[in-house]
Amino acid sequence: MRPRKGRVVNYEHPVWEPLIRFVPEHMGDFMWMHEVELEDGTRLHAYKHWDTRRYLHLDHGSRAFVFVWDESRDVEEPSEYEEVEPQWLLEVVLAQPEDRANVFRQDVSPEFKRLRWARSATRHRISRRRIRFAIEHSFLVLEEDPPSERPGATAQRLVFLGEDPCQVPLEVMAIEIENGNLRVIHAMELRPRYRDAYEEVRRWDR
Repeated sequence: MRPRKGRVVNYEHPVWEPLIRFVPEHMGDFMWMHEVELEDGTRLHAYKHWDTRRYLHLDHGSRAFVFVWDESRDVEEPSEYEEVEPQWLLEVVLAQPEDRANVFRQDVSPEFKRLRWARSATRHRISRRRIRFAIEHSFLVLEEDPPSERPGATAQRLVFLGEDPCQVPLEVMAIEIENGNLRVIHAMELRPRYRDAYEEVRRWDR
């Protein structure tokens, strides 16, 4: 199905009925974030999981949607949402980092609005274009704690494993910052430490 455009219309008044209808046993695992109105009048409610930080977008008929991330979209333009199979999306949202290789797929777009760039992002001569492509088409996203040798670093790292436009496997490390943005801090060709996880999810994806 083609993506549908939509805008956030409600940040203040939580609506829990779609979540209660779909997964009542997980009510305590989510926080309501906002309401979206699609171009056809459909209302979606965005629920964010406390632990995994991933979203369920549900309408009142228990249909599920994912936010389609487009880094080039202007902040004032409508966002896009694509309908997906509800149970499959639930598995993705609930999956812990160590399990995500079994369920995370490239057609689940990240929730981040825009990329920001640290100076270290292109230190290994991987261009921003290649980095952006690898993130948008990532096969797997891992979560890592900040390095122990840097006591001042507290933000959790997101490691995107994907391919550039020439199908060269890359690892891209980033941190989530304010307003749903992502700061890229590292990118290079895939190292052995991530090779097994990458190969496992690529075999599953095929």
